[in-house]
Amino acid sequence: MLKLMKYEFRKQLFTKFAMLVVLGLLELYFLYGLVIKDEITVAKGEGFLIFYTFAAILFVSFECIVTFHNDLRTKQSYMLFMVPESTYSVVGAKVLSAMIQILLTALLFGAVAFLDVFAMAARLGQIDELLKILNRILNELFRLDVNAGKVAIVLASIVTSWFAVVVIAMLSITLSATFMANSKLRTIVSFVVFLAISIAVSKLRGVIIENLDGYTKYAVGILLSLVISAGAYIGTAWMLHKKVCV
Repeated sequence: MLKLMKYEFRKQLFTKFAMLVVLGLLELYFLYGLVIKDEITVAKGEGFLIFYTFAAILFVSFECIVTFHNDLRTKQSYMLFMVPESTYSVVGAKVLSAMIQILLTALLFGAVAFLDVFAMAARLGQIDELLKILNRILNELFRLDVNAGKVAIVLASIVTSWFAVVVIAMLSITLSATFMANSKLRTIVSFVVFLAISIAVSKLRGVIIENLDGYTKYAVGILLSLVISAGAYIGTAWMLHKKVCV
């Protein structure tokens, strides 16, 4: 499976390099503003970095989904599934590589943007004020004080939920490939199926965790996301093994 994962990473290596180049340019712009003490340049640079962080996570997720979609439409899929590995290993490599890419992107870009916020606050002598603002935001949004453990579990909940969405998208693509293999509408059908499954999962999640509080709520949410991801992975691999002619 490790060889398959390396193959997945290599297919998307150029875009990752391009993303890092753009990140470096934005960081240089921010640091330039910090050095010359230009608050407008610093604010613009940090704003660009925060926006780019979210855009990068979305792009990486979308790229993983598109890559999987293309693997089921082109001759590349035939060669991929001809390797001496089980279908579960092939799909598992795709799922794990997607998870690692999303996680690393979120950690790297998020850490850069977050550290720059503190660098900006330190430069302006406003770290205490920044911590108060963060505490207020977390209290209003999540009813949490600034605490490493609590912040970590909230972030883990967000990341696992987003990863579940990506695996559900893979399942939806496989479903359309199974039942509408020769249809020109299969991409549209994939999107409709994805929306339907996502809405159903969201409602189920809401029913399960609506009466929970604190750590329990987020812990159960993380567990649900992992279970949903595992179920979508198993369903995808099973269909590709039993139903889809690739």
